[in-house]
Amino acid sequence: MSREFGPSTSLVSRPVKSRDSWLAFTPRGVAALFLVWLLSRWIFDSMWNLVPDEAYYWVWSRHPALSYLDHPPVVAYLIRLGTLLLDNTELGVRCLFGVMTGGTVLILWRASARMVGDARAAAFVPIALLLCPMVAVTGTIAAPDAPACFFQSAAMVTAIRIFTGGKRGLARWMLFGIFMGVALDSKYTSILLGLSVALAMLSCAEGRRQFLTPGPWLAVIAAALVFSPVVYWNASHHWASFIFQFRHGTTGGTSPAWRNLLDYAGGQLGVCTPVLLGLCVMVMVVYWRRKDNSMPVRILLYSAIVPLVFFAISATRRRVEGNWPMFAYFPAVMLVALFLGESWRRQRLFWAELAVVVAACTTIVLHAPDLVWRISPKVGAAQWDHLYGWRDLAQREVDPLRLDSPVLTADYEYASELTFYLPAHAQVRPFPDPGRPTAFDFFGDSIAPDMETRVVLVRRLAKGYDPAPFWPAMGPGYDYSTIKIPSQYKEGRQIRRSLIEVAERTTR
Repeated sequence: MSREFGPSTSLVSRPVKSRDSWLAFTPRGVAALFLVWLLSRWIFDSMWNLVPDEAYYWVWSRHPALSYLDHPPVVAYLIRLGTLLLDNTELGVRCLFGVMTGGTVLILWRASARMVGDARAAAFVPIALLLCPMVAVTGTIAAPDAPACFFQSAAMVTAIRIFTGGKRGLARWMLFGIFMGVALDSKYTSILLGLSVALAMLSCAEGRRQFLTPGPWLAVIAAALVFSPVVYWNASHHWASFIFQFRHGTTGGTSPAWRNLLDYAGGQLGVCTPVLLGLCVMVMVVYWRRKDNSMPVRILLYSAIVPLVFFAISATRRRVEGNWPMFAYFPAVMLVALFLGESWRRQRLFWAELAVVVAACTTIVLHAPDLVWRISPKVGAAQWDHLYGWRDLAQREVDPLRLDSPVLTADYEYASELTFYLPAHAQVRPFPDPGRPTAFDFFGDSIAPDMETRVVLVRRLAKGYDPAPFWPAMGPGYDYSTIKIPSQYKEGRQIRRSLIEVAERTTR
């Protein structure tokens, strides 16, 4: 075992050379940056409508369960706690996700300071991450990524501490297992961190010796116990969530592999930004070529590489969302800080500073859709469209037509958004779709339309002005009236078009 990292012991092989750089934030400067970042998250949280997935997870939080179809339960638990604190508002739904993401950055910053042994180089971690668009989005949008990254980071740092000495090896292994279990309770792909740590251990004699001790096996048991409620829920529901996620991650694509791989590469450029991504990849290559890496460096290296390679392979079968391998960039940025700590050479600093500047500019643009749309409405992205218009659709268009009638939609996104934004959060449910099951199918409070005399039907239409296609949702025995075809606009851009119908029973 090597010694504990501290002010005088680090992974840096020679003293850090000093050079003035605005990246050399003091701890107080980093703390100030963190507070500004968190306050900005909460301001933006309250400004934007929930995107469909957030509203969907909010609906989950109203139906407490050990797990759900699309994801494990931690995202719903955090939303439930946030709304208990700040009511059923956008800020209430999102507030704790900024806290979790900020906590992730603080954990990695502290671990980097121990590894690098120099506060200036370690400060690159919080500066780069807090100004990066992927962390800004994760800290704003209520999704499983924030808790998954938090608990994976805690587990990774705990694994690093196991190999830096001390007399609490077994306790740290148990803690690693607990963190891994909660990470799995947040997102199934957290298993990749466990695989990464195992591969890092297999890559050198020091790590392989650990498999002869009870520590790793106690960690597996602890993780299994923490994850067992999710397994129990799946066993009680015909393994629905495991099967759904396996199919979601490996099937369903129709585009060729080369196009998926290009989309995957483009997604990573957008998530991490080009210069920071290039810097991370370059540093990973540098450390991969070294044969004498310590176990902490090996853990960081494998934790960064394994998710990127895994999802690249997955992209040969189907399209991969840009955020899926996002955790890889947390250990990668720590490796960059370690690389900077070895020598503050002008070239290294230039690329590090440029990476932060480009990331910060991208984040600013990401938070200014109104300005971008005013310059050119065609530039706006579909992801931005989801942030606007839902409250207007629910309260101005749908609510006046309800007349105490149930509201049904064609998809879970509309059902979730309307449930959140209709007065008193009136229950809205989607029609069951055998081709795309949803969490609504497991709540036990579905609406039976054939038992109703009047039903309001809402569905999305393609943008534009084409006539609405026929939708035989309710079957015979009903008269259908097309009441409205409302559109929502933002800065002259059509962001949504819907069809609202009323079905009234004509026969008994």
